This record gives sequence, structure tokens and C-alpha cells, in this order.
Amino acid sequence: MARHAKEKFDAIVVGAGPSGNAAAYTMAQAGLKVLQIERGEYPGSKNVQGAILYADALERIIPDFRDDAPLERHVIEQRVWVLDDASFVGTHFRSDDYNKPPYNRYTIIRAQFDKWFSSKVREAGALLICETTVEELLLDGERVVGVRCDRIGGEVYADVVVVADGVNSTLARKAGLHGEIQASNVALAVKEILFMPEEVIQQRFNVKDEEGVVIEMMGSVTEGMVGTGFLYTNRDS
Repeated sequence: MARHAKEKFDAIVVGAGPSGNAAAYTMAQAGLKVLQIERGEYPGSKNVQGAILYADALERIIPDFRDDAPLERHVIEQRVWVLDDASFVGTHFRSDDYNKPPYNRYTIIRAQFDKWFSSKVREAGALLICETTVEELLLDGERVVGVRCDRIGGEVYADVVVVADGVNSTLARKAGLHGEIQASNVALAVKEILFMPEEVIQQRFNVKDEEGVVIEMMGSVTEGMVGTGFLYTNRDS
């Protein structure tokens, strides 16, 4: 038991994306001693994804998130296009109900949003360590009791370890919690940001102020894979 006398927390969370931040925030709010470890320079620094934020999930955790979260536009219209190489067929849904606060979904830029969410985690009392990679889970038999980081004396112990390092989790594979993800089940997505004045975006998508539009696409653009490509409006991109 001597080795458990080292640095000990109630919980360790690996990763500072939305899942990791939600877990760390919830546990810290409940009074637990939480350590969160992120390999990036800061939460969001390694993320280039944009996203749609559905308000209900975050509102259950941080009811007043709209007061200061870096939200881009609230979505009032969703379009779906099925494309071939030369044409498309599509439909769209637009509702005035979506244009009444409290809005139910927003476009966000993850690099900014993750950074904001992390500030809430720290305000709740969690300890965040960045630029640190968790190399493996520490096991006592079949029970996870901590993590080993890429630092001198990098073994840290906890009653609970939450692995939130992405869908293709290296830690989960090393621990035997899941196998290798087959290439046939994986797609590489590419994102491009087109910057333009807010007034141009508003004209092209028939919106005003902070209203936004999302277009989901499938067909030739997704080459028959499950899921969609999507285009969405930010404030100026």
C-alpha cells in the first residue's frame, strides 16, 4: 500500500474536450478532488473542429452558459442535400420557434469553446495540467488505480479514472478496453474555413444578426459512408 501514498485524487480525467470537461466539471462541482490532464498547450489547442452545440446537454450542467460562452450563431434553419457529381436534391426546415430565446442550438468553434469550458472546470475547483501526455493506465489486478504520465515521477493515483482522450483512445486500447479500430470503419474528415464579412454571410443564407444555418450533405461527397459532411455559418466564417 506504500505506493498509494503518492499523489492521490478522488478522480483523474484524461482529456479536456467536451466530454472530459463535462466529467471534470460535474465531479468538481460535487466537491471531489479532481485532476484533469491535457496533452495540448491549452484545452482546444489541438482541436480544429467546428461543431453544432445542442443547448440542452450543456444547460443541464451549466444552466447560465449563454451568459459568457463563446457562441457563434443560433441555428434557425437546417438543410439536407443529397448530391451526385452534377446535381442535388434537398430539403430544409426553418422555424420561428428556433429564433426565440432560449435558443436550442448554436454553431461554435471548438478551439474557443473548449478553452471557455475549461475555465469553468477550474472555477469549480479542478486542477488542470496541460502539455502532459498520459502514457498508460495503472492497474491493480483488473482495477484502474491511476495513470502514468510522461513526466519524472509521473505516476498519479485516484479512485476513479475517466478516459476522455477521443474516439480512437490510445489508453483504452493499451488497457484492453477495446481493440484496434478497423480502417474500414473510419473516415478522415477535412475542414476548410472561409472567412467573409458578416453582412455577406447574412445575405447568402438569408439570416440576420446572430441567426445561423446548417447544411448537411451526403451522396457523392461522402462516397457512400454513413454520416454527412456539413457546412455551417459562424459570425464571420
